[in-house]
Amino acid sequence: MSEGFPPPPPGAPPPGYGPPPGYGPQPQPYYAPQPYGVGVPPSNGAGTAGGVLGIIAIILSLIPFIDFVAVILGVLAIIFGFVGIGRANRDPRLGKGMAVTGLVCGIIAVAISVIFLFLVYGTLIGLHSVVTTSP
Repeated sequence: MSEGFPPPPPGAPPPGYGPPPGYGPQPQPYYAPQPYGVGVPPSNGAGTAGGVLGIIAIILSLIPFIDFVAVILGVLAIIFGFVGIGRANRDPRLGKGMAVTGLVCGIIAVAISVIFLFLVYGTLIGLHSVVTTSP
C-alpha cells in the first residue's frame, strides 16, 4: 500500500476500473408513439382567419389609395368573424377571441376605408371640377 492513502473499501473494484454492475446507465423504458392528433385542442380556423384579415385591413385602411383593398379584406374579416363566433358558440372548446377580433377590426376597417374613400376621392373630384370650370 502507498502511504497517505486510505485502503479501498472491501468489495470495491481496484482503481482504474469502471463502476460495479448496476451503477451504470439504466435502459430507458419504451413508450409507444401516440397517435396523431391526441391531446391537440381543436382550433377555430375561421375565427383566426377573420382576426388576421381584420388586423391587416385596419393597417391598409390607413394608407390612401389602397383603401379599396382594405374594404374587401374588412368585409371578409366580418364574414369570417361571424362564422367563427357561430362555431365557438356551438363548440365551447373553440376560442372566440380571434373571431371577435376579426369582426370588430373588420367593421372598423370598413368604416375608416369608406370615410377615407369619400374624403380623398371627393376632394379630388371637387378639385377637378374647380380646375375645369375656371376661365
